[in-house]
Amino acid sequence: MSTREGGGAWRTYTSKQVLGARGAQQLVGMFKNPDPPGAKEKEVREAEEKEAQARHFSGLFWSIIGVPPPDFEVVSDTIGPSHRASLSIYIQPPEQPLKEVRVLGPRRSSEAEARKDGCDLKRVAFRCPEKNFNLQEVWRKCYQLENKQWSVQELTGEDVLETSENRLPEFQAAQRTKKDNFETTAEWFQANNKRREYAENFAPIGPSWALAQLQTPVPKLPGVWYMHERQNQEGKHVPMLFFNAESGKYYRNRSTDVAYVPAKSRWLQTGLPHQSEDDRSMKMSHGSVCLPTASGRKDDLAVILPELARTGSLLKQPLPFADKPAALFLLVDGLRNASASEWCAKRFHTHLLPRLSAFHSDPEDGELVLVVKEALANLDHALLDSPARYAGCSLAVALLMGSRLVICTVGGCRAVVCSPPSTEPLPKKGPAGAAPSTESSWSCRAVEGTMPGHTRIDIIQSQRRRRVEAYGPLDFDGRSGEQLRAASASEASLANLSDRDRAVQKALRAAHAFAALGLSRQEAIAAVPGAGKSAAEAIEAVLGPRRPGEPQVEAARSRVKAAGEAVDKMLTQDAFGVQQLAELFYVLDEEEGIISQQRAAALLAVSPGCGEAVASGAVHMRYQAVLSGLSATCPAEAQRGWEILREAMDTAGRPVTPVWVPPPEARGVEIPAALGLRDCKRPRRLVGLEIASEVLRIEPGSSLCLLLMTDGANSVQPKQMAEAVAAHQGRPKAVATQLAAVASEQLKGAKDEKDPKEVSVGVLAAYFSVKALEDPAVHAEAEAADSKKRKAPSTEVVVGPQPGGGLPNRIRVSHILLKWEALTTHDPSARRAAPKGRLQSDAEKELLKLLQILNAMPQGTPSDAKKLSAKFAELAKAHSDCNSANNGHLADLGWIVPGQSDKDFEAAAFDLAVGAISDIVISQRGAHLVHRLA
Repeated sequence: MSTREGGGAWRTYTSKQVLGARGAQQLVGMFKNPDPPGAKEKEVREAEEKEAQARHFSGLFWSIIGVPPPDFEVVSDTIGPSHRASLSIYIQPPEQPLKEVRVLGPRRSSEAEARKDGCDLKRVAFRCPEKNFNLQEVWRKCYQLENKQWSVQELTGEDVLETSENRLPEFQAAQRTKKDNFETTAEWFQANNKRREYAENFAPIGPSWALAQLQTPVPKLPGVWYMHERQNQEGKHVPMLFFNAESGKYYRNRSTDVAYVPAKSRWLQTGLPHQSEDDRSMKMSHGSVCLPTASGRKDDLAVILPELARTGSLLKQPLPFADKPAALFLLVDGLRNASASEWCAKRFHTHLLPRLSAFHSDPEDGELVLVVKEALANLDHALLDSPARYAGCSLAVALLMGSRLVICTVGGCRAVVCSPPSTEPLPKKGPAGAAPSTESSWSCRAVEGTMPGHTRIDIIQSQRRRRVEAYGPLDFDGRSGEQLRAASASEASLANLSDRDRAVQKALRAAHAFAALGLSRQEAIAAVPGAGKSAAEAIEAVLGPRRPGEPQVEAARSRVKAAGEAVDKMLTQDAFGVQQLAELFYVLDEEEGIISQQRAAALLAVSPGCGEAVASGAVHMRYQAVLSGLSATCPAEAQRGWEILREAMDTAGRPVTPVWVPPPEARGVEIPAALGLRDCKRPRRLVGLEIASEVLRIEPGSSLCLLLMTDGANSVQPKQMAEAVAAHQGRPKAVATQLAAVASEQLKGAKDEKDPKEVSVGVLAAYFSVKALEDPAVHAEAEAADSKKRKAPSTEVVVGPQPGGGLPNRIRVSHILLKWEALTTHDPSARRAAPKGRLQSDAEKELLKLLQILNAMPQGTPSDAKKLSAKFAELAKAHSDCNSANNGHLADLGWIVPGQSDKDFEAAAFDLAVGAISDIVISQRGAHLVHRLA
C-alpha cells in the first residue's frame, strides 16, 4: 500500500503495517482459491470427454456437432406403478435455437423395467437425425411400450444397469463466495470488469432473470451466472434455470423439476428458453350453458379461465415462457351423480398449471397433449381416493397457447370444430334487403384424434385388450344401452333368455372363471379336480354345433374353454386356495361390484373402521400364503384376488365416514373411458383413461368456433350446429343456449317411460379469430395518417374507440333485462319482480328468441340501423325488467362511462361497435341483451 506526501516521492507500507497480522491474513484469504489452479477448466474438459462418450450408444453414433445426444433418467412419483423413463431429446432445426424435448415412458413397477424402456426410446431417438428429427417415431415407440410387458429374460444385460442412464455430463452444485477463484487483487478486478461486460452485452432470454447471488448454488463451472426463479407451492422463490453469460448455455436442475433441494442439485445443459409472444391480433369470446335434469340435479359443469397466465401467477405457477393469449376451457359431465364432476372442475387447473409452468422452451404439440394427459392421470388418481371415488365423469378440455389450440376428450363428451371455408358470406335468397346468410358456409367436424403416435384404431384395440386382461365383457362395443359392470351378470338379468342365450351371456359377462362356467358359489367351493372340464363340456352341449356368423357364441366358447382349464389347474395345485379365491370372487358379485364396509370387515374377520394396519395384518394372515401359492400356476386369477382384497382392506380399515355409493341399479356405465368409477377400475380395469386429442393452429386471417358438448347433447346434428354457429357469429353464449335447447327438446321427445334415467345437458362454445397480416406499406401509411390526425387540435368529445385500440370514454346503450326468481341481490332499478318459477335457463332461452327476431331484420344501411334500434326499443318495452324500458322512444340507459355499471355488463357493452347487439350477458342483475346506440 502506498501514500503520497506533499507531492513528493511514493512511500510503501506492508499490509501488516496497515491492517495488522490478522487483517493481512484475512486479505490474503479473500483472494485465495479453494480449488487447485485450473480446477474449473478441468471440470469443463472432463464434461466434454463425457459428452463425447455419450455420443456412442448401442453401436449408434450421434453425429450432430453442438447438439447433445439423447439421454434419459428414471423418475418416480406417488402414482403407482411409480417408475418411468424420462427421455431428453435435444434438437436444433435449421436457423433455430437448441431445444430440449422430454418424453415420458409408461409407468412400471420396477426401475429395471423403466431403464429397459428408456434404452429402447433412446435407440429410436438416436436414429431421429436420419429422419429429420421425426419425433413421431419416438411417440410411436412410447405407445408400443405401453402395451409391452417385459419378461424376466428380457430384463437382463446392460439395459437394466444404472450405467445405462444419465450418460450426459452433470455438474455438481457449488456455492460461490467472495474468496472463490481469485489469487490476486488484479484477478479480482479483472473478473469484476468481465462481469460488468457480460451483464451489459449478454442477457438471457425471457423475463425475470437476475444475477445469481453469492450464496446461491450454481453449476460448478466458471462464468457469470444468471438465475430465473419462480414460486413453489409454499410461496417460496426458488431457482428454476441458470444461464452462463460466458458460454451462452442454459442449465436446469436434473434432480427435480418441482422442489428445489440445493444439497441434491445436479445440473444439466438444456435448450434455450422460449421468447414469449403475445398475439394481440387474436380475438376470443366464449360462453357456456349447463341445463339441469328434470328433477333439478346439475351433473354438468363448465370452467373457463380466459387469462390462464394471470391465474397461474395468482396460484404461484407463472407461465413466463408461454405464448399469449393462454386460456383453458373445461366441460365436465357427471355420470352417476355430480360429485365427481364438481371434484374435477375445481381441481383440474391445479394439476395442469404446475406442468405448464415447468416448461421453459416452446413445447412441441405432442408435449402439450402429454401435459394434459398427465394432469388427467393425476386428477383421476386423486379422485379414486376421494369421497367421490365411485362417481365418475367424462370431460372435454381445450387449452389455448398462443395460436395453438389443444383439444382433448375423455368418455362421452365430444368436441366439434366449426370453421367457414371462406371469409365471404355465401349469398342466399331471402327477403328483399336482407343481409346475405352464412348458414351454409360453416362446416362442422368432430375431434377424433388420438395421442401422439396413436391412431383411433390403436385406442379401440387398447381398450379391447384392457378388457380382455381384466376378464371384462367380450361383447361390449360401446353401443347405446350396453353397460360395463364390476360384477358378473345376475340371474335376474338373464331370466327371460333361452338356455343357449343364457349360457352365452353368462360367459360373455362373467367377472371370473367360475361365473363363466356357470358354477354357483357352493359348486365352486365344493369343486374337485376335473370340475372345470366337466362344466365346460356341459356348456358346450347347450351351445350345440358351431354355426357361421355367430362371433359372440364363438367368443363365449373360447372363454368357457379357457375358464375350465384355469379352474382345473388351480384345483390341481391347491384345492383350499381355490375355495378361498372363489369366496372372494362371489363376494364381489353378491355386493354388485362395491363391497360394503360391513361385508369387508366380516370377510377379513375385523371390526369396521379398524385401521389400515389391522386390515393389512388380517389379509396377510388369512390370504398371503394361499394366493402366493396360486400365483405361480394362475397369476391372472391370483392377481384379481389380490385386487379384491385391497378393496376389502381399504373399505374395512377406513374410518366410518360417509362415502357416496351408487345404488345397485345404477352401477353400470356405458363408456369405456372416464375419470373416477373406482369399482370399474379396481379390482377390474373395465374403464380406462384413453383420450382423443387434436392440436389446431389458428392461422392469421382465419377463424373457428369450438363446441364442447356433454353426452346429453350427443343427439345434436352437425347441420344444427352449423346453423347456430352461423346465425350467432361472435355470440358464443347464444350458440350454447340454442344448442342446449335443441338437445333438451330432443331428449324430451325421445324419453322412454321404461327408462326413467335423467340426463343433463352441457354446451360450451368459443369463437377464435386472428386478423390477417397487414401489408407493411399499408400499415406504415395508416400510422402516418393517424399521427397527423393526433397532431391536429380537437375539442370534441371522443365516443368511438380510442387511438391504439383503447376503449371509448363513454357510450350510449339500450338493453333488455330478464330477471329470474333465484336472484337475491337488491336492484333499485328493477321495473318489476321476476315471474314466479322463472329459472336462469328460462331467461336465457327467452332472450335467445328475442335475439333471433333481431337477427332476422335487414342490416347494412343507415335506414336499417334505425329500424333495428326501434325494434330493440319495442322489445325492451314489452319484455325488459329494467326501468330503462320507460326511458324515451329508444328505451335506453343514456350515456355510461367505465366503472358505472356491472363489470360483465360493461365488458360486453364497451366491446360493441355502434349499432351492434351483444351476446347474452349474465350479471348480478340478471340476463341482458345490449344494443349500442352511439
